[in-house]
Amino acid sequence: MYRKLLPWHIDQKNHTLCIKEVQKRYFEEENITLLNWNVHKNNHNFKWLHDFEQILHYHAPNLIAFQEYKTKSRRSILDNHKKYGYGFFSNIEMYGHDFGLLNAATCTIEEFNPIFSEHLEPFIKTPKINLFTQYKVINNQKITLVNTHLINFVQTKKYLSQIKQIEKLCQHDDKLILAGDFNTWSSKRMNILMSMTKSLGLSQVDFEVDYHKKSYLSHPLDHVFYKGIKPIRSEILKNIKTSDHKPIIVEFITNL
Repeated sequence: MYRKLLPWHIDQKNHTLCIKEVQKRYFEEENITLLNWNVHKNNHNFKWLHDFEQILHYHAPNLIAFQEYKTKSRRSILDNHKKYGYGFFSNIEMYGHDFGLLNAATCTIEEFNPIFSEHLEPFIKTPKINLFTQYKVINNQKITLVNTHLINFVQTKKYLSQIKQIEKLCQHDDKLILAGDFNTWSSKRMNILMSMTKSLGLSQVDFEVDYHKKSYLSHPLDHVFYKGIKPIRSEILKNIKTSDHKPIIVEFITNL
């Protein structure tokens, strides 16, 4: 949909689209490492930037899924990292800043599709987003990353509506990662999510110390699901405190 617009910044009714391309056309590695993180709008904070540089150094993620990501004057911190291209789409514009979802990768985006939730969150009256990006892997196959931040403070039927959007996005992909902040703060919400992932044939990444995830009412909010690939390492970076959510690292084998 937006492929011909790269690499410009476009304002679509106050929802900013930013896309940066890179030279690398596909993932040459068989193993791909994902960083999933709700950054709580702190990604221009000095301490957050230090933490992020440490993550890049020690974990070298090929794929990044950020929620509540903040751009400054329509610029991203990833503009300073030449090996990362990205797609960003905002759901909030406030005080000259844009906030939304960002998918980054060490190869170029093949497909990019942001989809707003049908319903708005109360108080601030803004939608949530599901952000679909697709990339090439070895053997000319494709892998899809769906990054989501699910709607909060609404009736269950409105939550289900955004879940149905994800289901529609994911149903035709052989290799897929679904990651984000799912706001699964109740058993009912978690059951809805698990029912959808089961219908799509998705498996959930397990973590040895799951309680380190961001939780509300004793329910973890952040999850990673997958299909057509295999996780070989998963970790929650529990010592990082520059967001109210912890960074999640998952390494996958893509060439099964």
